[in-house]
Amino acid sequence: MRIFQVLLLAFLMVQCKSTHVSTSKPSLENTHWRLSEMNGNPIITLGGSRDVHITMATENGEKRISGFAGCNSLTGGYTLSGDKVKFVIATTKMMCPEEQMAVEDFLLKALSSATSYKIEGDVLELLDGETTLTIFKAVVAK
Repeated sequence: MRIFQVLLLAFLMVQCKSTHVSTSKPSLENTHWRLSEMNGNPIITLGGSRDVHITMATENGEKRISGFAGCNSLTGGYTLSGDKVKFVIATTKMMCPEEQMAVEDFLLKALSSATSYKIEGDVLELLDGETTLTIFKAVVAK
């Protein structure tokens, strides 16, 4: 586990994107949610890399999720009932460096395990029962 943390931190050292946190209260849908924490460890996108993110929206009456998982694009659907959520996710299958695959594997597992969510300010938490699986921050491009 320690080697995973060292590799992860080495991969995620510098954030060079031109973004800022939204000052208005974001909603679950139609918000760019950037992965900011997994297993209590901060996620910082390396310069020149895409941020790991998800976006949810209702399209033609269907709830759809899309995003980037660290190595591959993700897409799928989700259902909501109050604060309860269930995701069905598919990804492309391109291989990439171990550090990026570790982030992607973690995110995909968190999405498939999530049973509920909560939003406080610009922070989205996905939960499995009382356990926080992952934390996202709302981001808008400058």
